[in-house]
Amino acid sequence: MKNIILTLFYIGITIGNAWADEPRNQTVVRSRNEHFTFKLKKNYWNMTDSRGNLLYSIPEKGFVAMSVFITNDGKNVVVMDDLISGSKLNKKTVLRFFHEGKQTSSYSLSDLVKDTCNIVHAGQYVKWSLEDFDLLKNDSTFSLATFEFNEIDFNTKTGQITKNIKPFTVDRNTYILRGRFYKSSSSDKTEMLVRKYILGNKLPFDTIHFSTDMYTKGNWDQVVVIKDGIDVTPIRFRGEVFGDGCLIN
Repeated sequence: MKNIILTLFYIGITIGNAWADEPRNQTVVRSRNEHFTFKLKKNYWNMTDSRGNLLYSIPEKGFVAMSVFITNDGKNVVVMDDLISGSKLNKKTVLRFFHEGKQTSSYSLSDLVKDTCNIVHAGQYVKWSLEDFDLLKNDSTFSLATFEFNEIDFNTKTGQITKNIKPFTVDRNTYILRGRFYKSSSSDKTEMLVRKYILGNKLPFDTIHFSTDMYTKGNWDQVVVIKDGIDVTPIRFRGEVFGDGCLIN
């Protein structure tokens, strides 16, 4: 139990520090096997192999301030705008896929986040996904998770979505709620005063009783997945910071 609580604390501190940092300004990205280099020169990103041979070029579109991933064969590039800013954010392109220099797919924020109240404001920027996005399955898959508890996988070559599901079965007794609750040391039962509904119909008096063994004694303000009156929040999402604000554009 102590380890879980310390982990939640550490996650909160880490996220807070990340938000305080200046936005990234990268001009060189390498594949994890270091066989390929994606480097900005003037207004183009050039992909070269280990001998310095130019394979292809992609026009720069603000990628220096985004997260860029290169597959170990150098053929596929994923560019993710995970910390967006500006106007008309709902229509902004947040994810691009390239194969051998040609864009195969792209997604706007509204394609991946259905309710823009489920984002996090970080100063003048907006976070729309958890920070554990990465290449998986021998680089064939790019995976991310949104604050709507959707886990989304993409084919790195085509950019097509191969999975978009919640990591638990949803029925009429399933809720995703942000709220305040007090946890006693003598019981796993508690009552939440709901501040935000991410999933589930409005509850009488905005309150719900549930059981949880994931919190020590004290007052908490957390997002919790409650199913049949039990806290079933997946580890991937537990302790994440969720915002209260909504996009107005």
